[in-house]
Amino acid sequence: MIDVHPPNHGISGIRDFLIHLLTITIGLLIALGLEALVEASHHRHLRREADANIRQEIRDNQHELAATRAAISQENKNLTDVMAFLRRRITHQPSNAHSLSLSYTLGTMHDSSWRTASSTGALSYMDYPEVKRYAEAYLVQDEYVRLQRATLDDFLQLQSYAAYNFNPETFPPAEAAAAEVDVRRTIAHLTALDQFGDSLSRTYKSAIGEK
Repeated sequence: MIDVHPPNHGISGIRDFLIHLLTITIGLLIALGLEALVEASHHRHLRREADANIRQEIRDNQHELAATRAAISQENKNLTDVMAFLRRRITHQPSNAHSLSLSYTLGTMHDSSWRTASSTGALSYMDYPEVKRYAEAYLVQDEYVRLQRATLDDFLQLQSYAAYNFNPETFPPAEAAAAEVDVRRTIAHLTALDQFGDSLSRTYKSAIGEK
């Protein structure tokens, strides 16, 4: 709110009137200029804070992604062992499996800083190419998270076969055949997840200017 106060004494002529008008005009311009400077400073602060938070969030997601991708090799090996076990049961051969593992590493990717910057309008104060890179990274991340959840559902389905009194020696061949289909789907999802993870890793680096 800008207050404009009338002169303390009466206006005696056109010259006096013009002086007062000029004084008021200059005062208004100074006040508006100061207000604009304060607003611009606030916008710069929002931009710097949002940019720093988003970049840190992406770096944290990079570490999480690296951990989940590092586990995929062992997860694939475990599934290969399970597949070999199922093939033996399907063909009525004795099981040679001493233990089977169905462990799965689920990464937690965050986007709260990106959503906060969007809801507060901070993104509008950032350069368009910069916002575009961030948006692409979070878009690819969303797809990766969806594929992660689908793969988790596959692992939970596989674990359901061994939920109650599982015995490798007496596991029914019919159930083994059904499980084999689920294992193949899980391996396909893991392979896609690794490939998608490679794309996401490159997108993260591009977003924060890493090579």
